[in-house]
Amino acid sequence: MKKLLIFGAMLLMVLILIIVWQLKPSDDIAPPISSQSISVKEPVKEIVPSQYERPRTVRYRFTLKNTGNRLLKQAEFWAYAPVKQTATQKVMRIKASHAHDILTDRLGNQVLHFVLTNMPPYASKVVSVTTELMLAKEVNPIQENNQQWFLGEEPFIEISHPKIQAVAKRLKTKEHLRTSRKIFNWVARHIQYAGYIRENRGALYALSEKRGDCTEYMYLFTALARVNEIPARGIGGYIYSDDALLKSEDYHNWAEFYLDGKWQLADPQNKVFMDRQSNYIAMRIISEQSNLAGSHRFWYLGEGLSVIMN
Repeated sequence: MKKLLIFGAMLLMVLILIIVWQLKPSDDIAPPISSQSISVKEPVKEIVPSQYERPRTVRYRFTLKNTGNRLLKQAEFWAYAPVKQTATQKVMRIKASHAHDILTDRLGNQVLHFVLTNMPPYASKVVSVTTELMLAKEVNPIQENNQQWFLGEEPFIEISHPKIQAVAKRLKTKEHLRTSRKIFNWVARHIQYAGYIRENRGALYALSEKRGDCTEYMYLFTALARVNEIPARGIGGYIYSDDALLKSEDYHNWAEFYLDGKWQLADPQNKVFMDRQSNYIAMRIISEQSNLAGSHRFWYLGEGLSVIMN
């Protein structure tokens, strides 16, 4: 009897141990994980070289003078800054010696607007501008949907004139690149540089007179390209290979044509075609699509005010 009781007690203890063991959480079941305990390895991001690799700083200044013998209560002055972004240039920062607003248009042109007050008789003020740029070694693709702006007739681009039509048709080939090169070579050979001409004469004048300055070379190339359905436009600016102080006498005009998603350079006066484009600093895209004034470099308003670019 005693042995039976001992056996029963032992059996009861085994049953209790089995029940307790079944109620214990299993080590195979993971506890809930908080979001803080998750370690996610970030994917390695590929570092893509900048498309604008060459830093360039350009400076320019203007002297504004009250030439009258009375107080000039207000003078307004506008000057182009480099084009905000092109296939080979990007403006990073603009600094000026005087307070100003920046006016822009849909082409990317930028104009600095200064308002100066209370200039004493015969007094002068110097307005200086410093622009930091990044220029590109290779032409960047710029996908644009406004190529039709640069196919039509504009002032000084007389694409409907029979003389321009005739020359353009003689230069046409089945490939736009080859046609553009033929136009470039023809203009470079047939137009004689006549030195600086103050007034714009345009493509028809260049073709008829076989002479002109950089502006006439630019307009004639642009007109012949447009007749052949190649988008083309005029550019105004400067050519420098290093940091520079821009000089008025260095102002230059050249052309660009649109090919395979890129604006390419054509400078027939200097005989440069699709080369050394990072030396060209665009200050203005010349087009009637711009709502900014048509002056080449600057303009001003104020009785007795005179302005020169130093």
